[in-house]
Amino acid sequence: MNEAYAGREQTEAKHAILRHYLQELALITLGGKEYAYPTLTYVDGFSGPWQSRCGDYSDTSFMIALGVLKDVQRQLVRRGKRPVIKCFFAEKNRISFAQLDAAVRTYDNPSNGFHVETFNGTFQGAIADIMRFAEGFTLTFIDPTGWTEYPFDKIAPLLTRRPGEVLVNYMYDFAGRFTSWSDPKIVESFNGILRPGWPERIDRSLPPGEAAENLFRQEFKDAGGFQYAVSTPIKKLAERTHFCLTYGTRHWKGLEVYRSLERKALKQHDFRRFEAKLAKEEEESGPLMFKASELHQPFTLDAQTEREKHSAAEWLIKMLRERGRPIPFGQVSPQMLDRFALTPSEAKDVCVAMADNALILPTWLDVGSKRKKPDKRDLIILVVPPDGGTAPSLGASLS
Repeated sequence: MNEAYAGREQTEAKHAILRHYLQELALITLGGKEYAYPTLTYVDGFSGPWQSRCGDYSDTSFMIALGVLKDVQRQLVRRGKRPVIKCFFAEKNRISFAQLDAAVRTYDNPSNGFHVETFNGTFQGAIADIMRFAEGFTLTFIDPTGWTEYPFDKIAPLLTRRPGEVLVNYMYDFAGRFTSWSDPKIVESFNGILRPGWPERIDRSLPPGEAAENLFRQEFKDAGGFQYAVSTPIKKLAERTHFCLTYGTRHWKGLEVYRSLERKALKQHDFRRFEAKLAKEEEESGPLMFKASELHQPFTLDAQTEREKHSAAEWLIKMLRERGRPIPFGQVSPQMLDRFALTPSEAKDVCVAMADNALILPTWLDVGSKRKKPDKRDLIILVVPPDGGTAPSLGASLS
């Protein structure tokens, strides 16, 4: 267990997703053949530091980003490339800003293509400076402590900047509690992210937290003009979602990479939470006979994935019936990943299991093909006629 994150396991999960996604994004956008850009700009709108336990700030988002991007730049230089990386850090608290500025200033090295700029003020107040500073592909990380300091209409130029993606830490638990209140001031406080009139648009048939998050994700998607917007629920020790990382992208490739890294991070987070629970139990009751690695069984995450697979299969049957025609897997997969917490490989597994259950045709097994799973060219063809009939059972498992 990383002691720097003891009691902050949810922050460790958040940082793991940021670290690994930023690394993959930088390698793809700066070093890839298909999507290469000469410059990558990283923007951190609420940089801190907050609650850092490391003297070198290695447990903060800004230092994680700098470390990842410097390492990527070194890798690409060794390949003969000359990538330009730009980092913009905003922090309104003067004391925190002084610490931030001192920590990141030494990374500013324009002559070697690494630029760092800091801003002491609100995130929305920094938008004009960010837009002047940003070049190439932009990843924006918005990690506030509440929900009032990043109104979509004020930060719209950055949300809609192309090419670019945005990662927002949405305070699920707090927002879910307060959106159920009718106090006019509280209602107004959500106007920036849920839009005025949101109490009439929120789905009151759902639990408050889920209803508010659904509306937030849709408003975020619309505000940024994103093709895909997905949320990753992060829990504290209690079995309750503390916050959601909400990711917006306009490209299926980003969605695939994010979903894959999300699953790895959640598996690690699930184990870290289990470790922390055992440590707490040991502190209260004395030494335990077994270690966390010997006891841990990720049944919760596995069961959730199984439910997602079944829901995805039902959704696909419905879509095929409504369309009344075959659909290439290359169109099915991004839509499935956008709606369900599945990896690209699991989206293929859903189709394989559906074919095994005689729901769709296994077109990827055509004569001469050695593939066991569909690729983007394969047509997904419904077996049950679109105009009626009862679909065969999905089976007990879609694994």
